[in-house]
Amino acid sequence: MGIGNPLKSVVLRGLRSTGALWAATRYLRRNQLVILCYHGVSLRDEHLWEGGLYMPAELFRQRMAFLHDWGANVLPLSEALVRVKNKTLPPKSVVITFDDGFHDFSKHAMPAMAKYNFPSTLYLTTWYMKYQLPVFSLMVKYLMWKSGWAEYATSAAREQAVARYVQQVDSEYLTAEQCDKVARCLAETIGLDYDSILADRLFQLMTPEETADASRAGVDIQLHTHRHRTPHDRNLFLRELRDNALEVREITGRDPKHFCYPSGVTAPEFLPWLREFGIESATTCEHGLVSRHADPLLLPRYLDGCAVTELDFESWLSGVR
Repeated sequence: MGIGNPLKSVVLRGLRSTGALWAATRYLRRNQLVILCYHGVSLRDEHLWEGGLYMPAELFRQRMAFLHDWGANVLPLSEALVRVKNKTLPPKSVVITFDDGFHDFSKHAMPAMAKYNFPSTLYLTTWYMKYQLPVFSLMVKYLMWKSGWAEYATSAAREQAVARYVQQVDSEYLTAEQCDKVARCLAETIGLDYDSILADRLFQLMTPEETADASRAGVDIQLHTHRHRTPHDRNLFLRELRDNALEVREITGRDPKHFCYPSGVTAPEFLPWLREFGIESATTCEHGLVSRHADPLLLPRYLDGCAVTELDFESWLSGVR
């Protein structure tokens, strides 16, 4: 039987107070790597809407300070994976990864990591970069939450409503600009100032120039598909990789070799296609430690968010969790 949350917290606090968490790190983390996963750092109140994907900027800064004070060896992804394979991984090794490449990464995440000279990997999706408009599905879902309307009161109801919106705009072959007009109409119906949301760049990807600046600053830009999707058709799947890699190469001047599954969606048929494309590693949203026996195309990560306490975070880092 698994330990329930209250009892789990009691056990973890007891381990921390006796120093057992630190002792466990030396044994449970021997040549095993923690890859941390982040999606967004709030520009407004996104963490109140989707606390599993967003966290306040102050909380993210606290996480980086904790890694520093805990003595984490924060490594670049490529180096860490080589050292796992060669059994030369230093104690307390951690890799920091971000998915998608939204504006909040450059505004909040990069400065917080730069304070401690922490390297990071950004898995970049590229299609929306050239439009500099909010990702339609995210914006519509957020606006529904902001409305406070009864029909959008639950996450499931919002998911269903967004699916209908997306199906409609797809069936009508609307352009990105036309989709944004639909979002604007929804905002005006709700009574929200859409221009102020645009000005804050919620759900907008970094520009190519900002991404190039991030690359020059040392951020490792890698693959997340061009359109944030993983078709179950080989040609379409490889097209996503090719289009994504072309954009990343044009921005950074480097050939990306690492991949992250959009939304954590994996399938057996994806693995040979990734190998065919020359992908060296692929990360999932499954929790766990990375050992030298892990499949390099199914690497686990720990998804951090608002619901993760500092004690949970430390238990991940120590390997006890």
